[in-house]
Amino acid sequence: MRPLIISICTVLMIFLLSLTAGCTWQASAPADQGAVPAITAEAGSTKEQMVTFVREAVLYAGSHDKDTSLSEFSNRNGSFVRGDLYLYAYDFNGTTIAHPVNPEKIGINRLYEPDALGNFFIYDLRAAAINGSGFVEYTYINPVHNKAVEKKLGYVEKVDDTWWLGSGIYYGPATPQETTASATGPATSRALKEYVDNAAAYAMANGKSTAIAAFNNRSGPFVQGSDTYVYALDYSGTALALPFQPEKVGTDFLPVKDPAGKPYTAIEIQLARAGGGYLLYQYPDPAANLTPALKISYVRPVDDTYWIGAGIYTSEDRLIDTQLKQFVSGAKDFVQRYGKEAALAEFNNPKGMFQSGELYIFANDYDGNVLAWPYRPDMIGKNHRNATDAVGEHHIAGLLDKAKNGSGMTAYYTVDPLTNTTALKISYVTDVDGTWMLGAGRYIRPDSRVLLP
Repeated sequence: MRPLIISICTVLMIFLLSLTAGCTWQASAPADQGAVPAITAEAGSTKEQMVTFVREAVLYAGSHDKDTSLSEFSNRNGSFVRGDLYLYAYDFNGTTIAHPVNPEKIGINRLYEPDALGNFFIYDLRAAAINGSGFVEYTYINPVHNKAVEKKLGYVEKVDDTWWLGSGIYYGPATPQETTASATGPATSRALKEYVDNAAAYAMANGKSTAIAAFNNRSGPFVQGSDTYVYALDYSGTALALPFQPEKVGTDFLPVKDPAGKPYTAIEIQLARAGGGYLLYQYPDPAANLTPALKISYVRPVDDTYWIGAGIYTSEDRLIDTQLKQFVSGAKDFVQRYGKEAALAEFNNPKGMFQSGELYIFANDYDGNVLAWPYRPDMIGKNHRNATDAVGEHHIAGLLDKAKNGSGMTAYYTVDPLTNTTALKISYVTDVDGTWMLGAGRYIRPDSRVLLP
């Protein structure tokens, strides 16, 4: 009789939960889930109804075998699709195991799939489920509103140690990230390039002498805020315009290196001769009493006698965003959970879970031997330590040295697979166990989102 009693109790609990779905019941916040956002949907289910819905599904999963539960959760005409509410299910690796609206996603690992604003929403939802339950805000396509991208509040609960359930409610249009120049100057890679391109157009329209005078004028249109300005040099490295360091106009910058030893002017000249490009280096910041600070500049030619550039002062925390760190730390967690051999097989799989847009994991041992490079299988096992990048820097040695110290940021030039051109890449690397390292990075393009100050 005991199994019958349990079954009847379970059904009764589900029935009672379903009765509360239309009430203004406040879900109790599970420990460590963080503050619950104050969300009111314009139409459709409430936050409380969503929580009740997910908890009902968890009870259902507890009283049925897993295959039956997943089949029901994936059934678009089943009992767990109600108006704007539906269930999704994932294992703790981030693989979709039930989805009634997007069945094509079943079997796909989505752990590092970005939402419309570039956030790893499945990663964040899983993190909440690991803690037992919780809320996550993200952006997603709304099938009811002609597949418009909207803000969504998700709620998840763990079923057991192998899988979790969730649902969500939409509550308005998504707000796109700001991509234009700020009030004090360019704030993104695109705005920075446009700023320099506009200065070059001015120079070509008004002549070199007029342009150089304008660039040197601290009260002119090419100085914005306290630290954004256009500078100009000729191809021998002689400074022609430096509005915050007028005493250095006429100085030869070609032999000068930044505090990290980077010959930044020599690299800028290479980039300008090639048509233009981005550079990361350290340079005196006028807003900080000319103390050297990290700076990303875009440079381009004006004519065959001189070139110009402008930059954004930044920091490692701004360049290495949370998602990139999560991606790398997730790979390290995978190593610790499944072992080195299984992890390297996954990292080297071009269609594996550690391929997300432009992001992929690379790995080397500390002798410089390539362990993982999914787009260059021919390089696996080869020693790459003494390799140099497109501007002659020993970038692999730099990656290894940074990882040996624990973790950190590196910058170098490599071929961007999206454009098939040489581009600046900002990577985050970490040590694994003292014998090898792994990392991932982003290319700096006009559409990059890593330069927000």
